[in-house]
Amino acid sequence: MDSVKKEFVIKTKNGSYRVIIWRDKSDKAYLVKVPSLPGVVTFGKSLAEAKKMAKDAIELYCDCQADEGKIVVDDERRVVGKLPKSHVFSVK
Repeated sequence: MDSVKKEFVIKTKNGSYRVIIWRDKSDKAYLVKVPSLPGVVTFGKSLAEAKKMAKDAIELYCDCQADEGKIVVDDERRVVGKLPKSHVFSVK
């Protein structure tokens, strides 16, 4: 999997998210990006560890957003967090 980016779906307590994982030879690590969650990146020494770290990072991000009263929509369009009663929105 060296330098080839592969997509995986990570299932968390907050829904399912697509991640992109690739191996960085210079860092000797598997790097992870979560396209639907801005700024959520992580890494692991192995592919299995990278997937575990991705799950942890996604859950932490979603928990923090919920604590701040914000919502997150997962890649299957499920809403995570509490919606304020005064707000109406649409997900396309």
